Amino acid sequence: MSDYEFHLMQLADSFFPSGMFGLSGGLESFVKSGRVKSGNDVLRFIRQQIKFQLVPCDCTVLSAVMHSAKKDDVAGAVEADNRCYSMKLVREVRTASARSGRQLLNCLVNMTNDRFAKKFYAKVEAKESAGTYPACLAVATSALCIPQKSALRMMLYSYCASIVGSAVRLGLITHIEGQSILTQLARDVNSAKPAKNINELWQLTPLAEILQMQHEQDDLRMFIT
Repeated sequence: MSDYEFHLMQLADSFFPSGMFGLSGGLESFVKSGRVKSGNDVLRFIRQQIKFQLVPCDCTVLSAVMHSAKKDDVAGAVEADNRCYSMKLVREVRTASARSGRQLLNCLVNMTNDRFAKKFYAKVEAKESAGTYPACLAVATSALCIPQKSALRMMLYSYCASIVGSAVRLGLITHIEGQSILTQLARDVNSAKPAKNINELWQLTPLAEILQMQHEQDDLRMFIT
């Protein structure tokens, strides 16, 4: 086993205190609205989010920040991070991403002596950089020598597992059905290709954003987002 594979599993594990496994990614709102009722609906929801939000936005940011880390370009990482934050139109989603990112980064600077991670952490602490989850994950994977392709797949898998776990807790599917959904998502995760330039950053999930805005106002919520 290569050294980076241990850290790949470490970051992807729900035991790692980033808080990402406590999010539904908007699924709870779709269930409450009656738009997601079955395992097939869950699969369709995840695929649409991967195609129209995660790959063109979060994955592109992760790739850009990993590239900046290799060049020791803190300014480039900060720019990509802040762009990512500005793309998240729902306050609840912005806050959750920044909270998870900062928790991840805080763990990282206590785990390693990586110079770039410490410089980026200082920017986040000074509130010059938002500290979004994709950007902080990029800093972490770079510091732990995880290849970019593996980092991208890990982030997408963690998202898929989080949504599937939410579907189980919401009573939509069983654990066995959840594993079947994850297996069907393997091709989507493995074939994901983010944009090469941060200027090509985009996302288009208007319905999800509207429902997540409504979710912010709900009195009873199982998940943060």
